[in-house]
Amino acid sequence: MRHTGDRCVSIQLWHTVPEAHHTHEEVVLDRLEVIKRAEERGGPERRQALENIVIAARELGCDSRIGGGRAGGMNIRYGSIGYAIMDINTKGVVKLYVQPHPNKDAPDALQESLNHFIDVSEDLEPKSFPINSYGHLEEKVEDIPSEVLASYLEEAVSLIRQTYYEPYLDQPYLGVL
Repeated sequence: MRHTGDRCVSIQLWHTVPEAHHTHEEVVLDRLEVIKRAEERGGPERRQALENIVIAARELGCDSRIGGGRAGGMNIRYGSIGYAIMDINTKGVVKLYVQPHPNKDAPDALQESLNHFIDVSEDLEPKSFPINSYGHLEEKVEDIPSEVLASYLEEAVSLIRQTYYEPYLDQPYLGVL
């Protein structure tokens, strides 16, 4: 942290590329490495499943960030603060979120709607149910139809928009232009 007057400014350094700026090509390379590792661990079916989810997420306006801990993987996030929707690691483990805001409880209606979506889907089998924050699915990503995971993404994005964005669309902008 650097202190400037009465403000603290966070400075982020890239440790992977000393004395250089982090470029778009390096980020793409990281994603390709994750996809390659997924294929090494689960075959071409896992690679295809991961690619399908990343494409579906991008079409919905989501970010797919590198994550997944030691296993490596993709974290699917939506919106300016990165509401959590889904994580998929290279071992094929899928984690679904019903509490998308990182430090706040989700409204009951949002959690209930996402849990209902999971409950009525025959292809989404969480290890424990109902899900309070997040839950892992029983099946590996390649064993779950991509359309079902894409539908969960659509439902989650729609509910996040309704819950966190739409109530504020009609309010006047109070910021400084």
